[in-house]
Amino acid sequence: MGIQAWFIILGVISMTLIVWDGKRLKAKERLSNHTANRQHASAIHASLPASVPYLAFSHPAAKPAVVPIAKPEPKRIREGSLIGAATQISGKLIADEPVLVKGRLEGTLLAPNHPVTITSTGYVTSYVEGDCVDIDGHLAGTLRANKKATLLSRARLQGAIEAPCLECAAGAWLQVDVAKKASRPKVAMVS
Repeated sequence: MGIQAWFIILGVISMTLIVWDGKRLKAKERLSNHTANRQHASAIHASLPASVPYLAFSHPAAKPAVVPIAKPEPKRIREGSLIGAATQISGKLIADEPVLVKGRLEGTLLAPNHPVTITSTGYVTSYVEGDCVDIDGHLAGTLRANKKATLLSRARLQGAIEAPCLECAAGAWLQVDVAKKASRPKVAMVS
């Protein structure tokens, strides 16, 4: 073969490599843009209230993508009392610090100046009082929140709720009497 044939073969190989590299770079750029759009959508999602569904647009010509709304998780406390998932307590618990209930408490829980969180594995019967109370588990009895009660999607309540502010996520199951402080209880059944 002559030198001209070698130059033609070398040219074809070079063009093939350039095309493959171009396709690789385009795929990498698409993935990078997709990741950036998801991060942007996540940032927008984080700034919205958890109960508000929304549509995310990545490009004016692109189709809208419905961004699923994650179920809000209870705020985790960093310090305070923890009732572990394998723990069962019967009696009265009085705390002057935040309380996180992952286990079972049959009795009274009093933390009137601190947040109380009952996770999805938590189960409390009788009475719960806290500053801000977040429930994602089970409560059979009376709930008293001095500032706000938040019932998350897996919450199961039966009894009475007394709170100046009540927030209830979709999916929570209630069979309770609801009362604001210094007002007459009203019956509410939500599912």
